[in-house]
Amino acid sequence: MTKINCDTILDFLKQAVESKRPIQQDTWADAAFKLNLLLGDEHIDLENYRALVASERLAIYKAQDKKNVAAAEMEIEASENYRQMRLQEHRVARIEEFIKLAKKNMSNF
Repeated sequence: MTKINCDTILDFLKQAVESKRPIQQDTWADAAFKLNLLLGDEHIDLENYRALVASERLAIYKAQDKKNVAAAEMEIEASENYRQMRLQEHRVARIEEFIKLAKKNMSNF
């Protein structure tokens, strides 16, 4: 049995949209309920990335001979961990928006 996580739910919904299959109201409700429960894990991942990026930002700043916050920011924004943090921020926002849309969709029935 496959463990359900946000990826499995979002992949299922994405496939339905790509294949132009309508998403039934009970599927919307079930997906929103599960995503809402699993959203906490996504927030934990996001906070872990934020802490990692903050630590890297501080290390970059401390390593500079002439303290330059703008240069430290440019360097951190070019890092892979910063990119992953931003992707996680977008992922959380997308899940939250799906939940809002599902609530709106369910109230219309």
